[in-house]
Amino acid sequence: MRPVRGLENAEYIARTIRRPRSHLAWSRATITSIVALLLLASRFAVYAADRPIRIGVLALGPRYVPVWHCGQADYRPGSDELKQDTAPYYVRGLIEQLSKLNYVEERPENAGNPGRHFVLSFQTGTTQQLKEFTRKFVADRVDIIVAVATAAVQIAQQETQDHPTPILMTGVSDPVKYGFVQSLARPGGYITGVSHQVVQGSGKRVELFKEMLPGLKRMLTIRRPGYAPSERSLEEVRESANRLKIEIIDRATESRKDIQDVMTGIGSETVDGIMILPDSHIIANLDLVIEGSLAKRIPAFGVFDYMAGWGAVAADGPSAYEAGARLASYVDSINKGRRPGDLAIEPLDPKLVINLKAAQCVGMEVPFGILSQADQVIR
Repeated sequence: MRPVRGLENAEYIARTIRRPRSHLAWSRATITSIVALLLLASRFAVYAADRPIRIGVLALGPRYVPVWHCGQADYRPGSDELKQDTAPYYVRGLIEQLSKLNYVEERPENAGNPGRHFVLSFQTGTTQQLKEFTRKFVADRVDIIVAVATAAVQIAQQETQDHPTPILMTGVSDPVKYGFVQSLARPGGYITGVSHQVVQGSGKRVELFKEMLPGLKRMLTIRRPGYAPSERSLEEVRESANRLKIEIIDRATESRKDIQDVMTGIGSETVDGIMILPDSHIIANLDLVIEGSLAKRIPAFGVFDYMAGWGAVAADGPSAYEAGARLASYVDSINKGRRPGDLAIEPLDPKLVINLKAAQCVGMEVPFGILSQADQVIR
């Protein structure tokens, strides 16, 4: 048995409690915070046991991989047999980077392999289902929860209030604004991870889209009403669109069927392009948007790099794979006894990815000036 790690955290809290506080009375909130920190410290100590680290992953979904239907105008998005994305890029990045740090996924074929073993449980569903999954994670005493996008982080935060569990976030544009952390440099509490500037880059994406598609006059946006990230993104989109004299055709959707109906009802005579917003509901149903874009030859512009790989003509935003890979170092640090609140949040730089195959499908010629700016060109 290895020596127990994480006890230094408990000792630190104990020293804090013993400090004289002659001029202050213990408040109920202070006592509650101390109890939460003690519980969290005890969780850190658990990592010392020779057992697999248990990682629970939460994301809205399920998410399906788009099917290529170039120019098939009568195609109804979503009518194909659905192929679920069971290994998203952020999960692949996390697992592959953990292996580079000498962690081993717990599988029968890896029995006896040296290195710290881990078990990863990937769960997707509606907001209500994610709440239930989080409660199950808490009941099973998972060691770390990875929450993808603002909605999932909010759920993980709410459902673990009485059972402090380290939460690693990804896909969040402004974690301070949403109350997840105190600051990027010193998060405090038990939430940390990587931050994506997907909302803040919304106006730039409109400018790039217009440069790629000079005839862009009417642009479709689809969002879930009341979801803060997409609402803020739409504000930036409108500001840039107004300056560039682009009309925004905005559609609010509550369900997958709503998105399907929107994509079935549009045509090249109604919109010139589609701007995908950083909305977890839309991203969970991205197959409908991409399939409709390709079938009706209406170019789409994405917010994460993989969206270009799936059929958008371009995407300007962070790499989902890199986001997952970055989280591996946080898992390693927490396993070694570090507190999440002491681990600074790392920002991810955006990448411009161009898909020339998709551009050819929708009848677009990408200007050389844009190609020269691209971090990756898919041919």
